[in-house]
Parts: sequence; C-alpha cells; structure tokens
Amino acid sequence: MTILTGRPSGFGNRRRYPRIETERPLQLISVASRIDGVLQDLSQTGARISLCSPPPRQGRDVLLRWPGQELFGQIVWSNGLDVGVAFHSPISHEELVETVGRDLPPPLTTSHSVL
Repeated sequence: MTILTGRPSGFGNRRRYPRIETERPLQLISVASRIDGVLQDLSQTGARISLCSPPPRQGRDVLLRWPGQELFGQIVWSNGLDVGVAFHSPISHEELVETVGRDLPPPLTTSHSVL
C-alpha cells in the first residue's frame, strides 16, 4: 500500500489527512441502489471508490459497507465509474489502521488555514 500525500498544485498539499491506497471490496448503498465496488484509497475524511456500475449523482448520501465497517458520506465527485465520497464524520486513526491493516503516520499539522 502507498501513502498518497495529495495532488500537485501551485498551493501545495491541501489535504490534512494522508490518503492510503487499498483494494478492499465494498458496497456503496444509496436509497435507490446497492453497487459493488473497490475502495481505491481512504483517508480519515473520505474515500475514492471504483464501482461496477454507474454511481448515484453527486450530492447523494450513501453508506459504504465493507467487513467490519459502515460509514455514511456524500458523493462529492464522479468520473465514469469512479467516485469520491466525503464522510459525514471523520473516522478515527484506529479505524483507518484497522481498514488498511497496518500502522500509519499521524495526520499532518498545519499552522495556517487553507483557502
């Protein structure tokens, strides 16, 4: 697994929590559908998921379910069968470690606000 620190940009890394690559099977559940997929990366505040069929629309609330975990979030972007989900509440560092199966670095600290 690889730790992803953020997208390159002229403003530096905007992510407070590192994203961790993983390939965990999951289900994305919405009011109207239940879609199988793969958790591609995970942070304490969100996830990138590849789905087996078209996702619900951006802005929809969803439940992500994989063995030992259920998380509520909202679809914040989609591109084909890939979606980004922001969690309604951040998960703990311990939950992240349990999901990816190894210890991780602590969250980044910042002394300035991000616009």
